[in-house]
Parts: sequence; C-alpha cells; structure tokens
Amino acid sequence: MNFVTVDYATESDLEVSRFRWEENREKYLPQLMAKGLNRFTVLKIWNKEGVYRLGFWYEYKDPDAFAACKEIWGEIESQSQKRAPSKIFANRGVVLEDNKLPDKEI
Repeated sequence: MNFVTVDYATESDLEVSRFRWEENREKYLPQLMAKGLNRFTVLKIWNKEGVYRLGFWYEYKDPDAFAACKEIWGEIESQSQKRAPSKIFANRGVVLEDNKLPDKEI
C-alpha cells in the first residue's frame, strides 16, 4: 500500500495536473497493471483551506510489484513537475486491518 499527497501552488496547477493525467492514463495504466498495480485511486483533499492537494492511493500485488512500478511512476512524476511544480509526500505501509462493511445495518 502506498498513499501519496501532492500539494500544488494554485487550484489551476492542480487542475492542469489532473488534465495531463487524464490525457496519459491510457498509456501508463496498462503498463502499471502488468507490473502488479491492483488499484489506483485519486482523491481531492478538501478539508484544508487554502491548500490545493490531491491524494493518491495505490495497492500492489506484493512488494515486488511496488518496486517494479517505481520507474514508471518516476517518469510520470518528472513530467508532472515540469508542468506544475508541486510538493510530494509519500507514505508506504502494510495493511494491518481491512474491514469490508456490510451495506445493511447489523
């Protein structure tokens, strides 16, 4: 599991980053999936006033899959930094608890 937050200088920089990813995801997602990326989620963090932040949640098949994907993510990050400089905060961990809760009350 990997959770990354990215802070942008402006809302416009954040939106440009989203647009560029949407343009390129069809190129990169198949490569990442082939190397073991199982899930990729993008969040817009909204509870910090005056902060333009996205969150990225990644789930990999195993630690080897994470390592195999690092080069591709590095390429994506390098391109992104050229267009809209940002501050990146990476957090890596292993799942200690994962609860899929029922749709109905118990």
